[in-house]
Amino acid sequence: MLKLGPAHGYELRARIREELGPAWRVASSQLYTWLSRLEEAGYVAGSEEAAGGPPRRVYTLTPAGEERFWTWLRSPPAERRRPRGAHLVRLFFVLRFAPEELLGYLARERRALERRRERLLQAGPGEDPFREAVRRLRLSQVEGGLRWLEEVQGLCHPKEGR
Repeated sequence: MLKLGPAHGYELRARIREELGPAWRVASSQLYTWLSRLEEAGYVAGSEEAAGGPPRRVYTLTPAGEERFWTWLRSPPAERRRPRGAHLVRLFFVLRFAPEELLGYLARERRALERRRERLLQAGPGEDPFREAVRRLRLSQVEGGLRWLEEVQGLCHPKEGR
């Protein structure tokens, strides 16, 4: 969210709530841990500011952070488990900062889901009813994700969708 401009932790949390709403939530403690790690890595720079109140640490995206942002945005999705809603966060940033890359983003997501679906289908039905129920749930989630990607493409690029 620092891509939208410098901010202190409370402002960042408010931006996340406002911009990403139901797609992604973050606890204050988690946010400050991330900010500290990003600052240690050199991706953000923090400076103390006191504007008529208690001092606040205002964070700014560094050039290294800008480069890391674009690398993350253009990278393929993880093959295995990823944080819940990560694809929605990435979609938000693609639409906001690189709409010309939407079709590439959707294609990468589609390939990852198709590989996941193939692994689930290759596993085949199991004899353990619980494990089979989990496999079927995951398969239906993957198939739902593939349908959703088509819907997103249709929403954003009606002529290329379908």
